[in-house]
Amino acid sequence: MNIAKIQLGLGCLFATSIVFSTIHPWGNPRARSGPHTPLLEGSQAPESVRTLLVAKCADCHSERTHYPLYAHIAPVSWMMERDIHQGRSSFNMSAWQSMNDESRMSVLTRMASVVRTGQMPPRMYVMLHPGARLSPEEQQQIYEWAKTERKRIRQKVQQRSDQSSIQSGTGK
Repeated sequence: MNIAKIQLGLGCLFATSIVFSTIHPWGNPRARSGPHTPLLEGSQAPESVRTLLVAKCADCHSERTHYPLYAHIAPVSWMMERDIHQGRSSFNMSAWQSMNDESRMSVLTRMASVVRTGQMPPRMYVMLHPGARLSPEEQQQIYEWAKTERKRIRQKVQQRSDQSSIQSGTGK
C-alpha cells in the first residue's frame, strides 16, 4: 500500500464523517443552545449551588451546552447529541420556570438521589471531562439544596391547597 492510497482513504473517511455530521438522529440540540439562557430561573438556589450546577451539569442538563471541536464530527457528535437529549429530557435547568411544582419536586427528588449515590455525572462523561467530577462536598451541597428546595416547593403547594380549601369552604 502506498502513502497516496492511505491519504485518499483518510480523506474520504473524513469527508464522509463531515457529511454524516449534518444528520441528527435525536434532533439537533444546537438549535436551542445559547450561552445566555437563564438557568433555574425562579428557584431559590444559592449562588454557590447555581455556579456548581452550571460548571458541572449545564453541558447536558441545560441549553447552555458547550460543544468542543470534536463534537461536530460524526459519530462522536451523535453520541454527544444522544447524551444531551437524554440529559435535557431528564432535567433541563433552562426550562425550570416553565415546569409545574410537581415536576420540579420530582426532578429534585431524582437529582438528590443520583447525585448522592454518585450516578451523576456518568462515569463515561467524567472520563472525557474530569472537571465535571463532583467531590463529596459538592455532592452534599447539591443534595442539601435539592432537599431544601423540594421542601420549600412542597410547603408552597400545601399553602395554596389550604387557601383553596378555606376559600371553597367560605363560599367564595
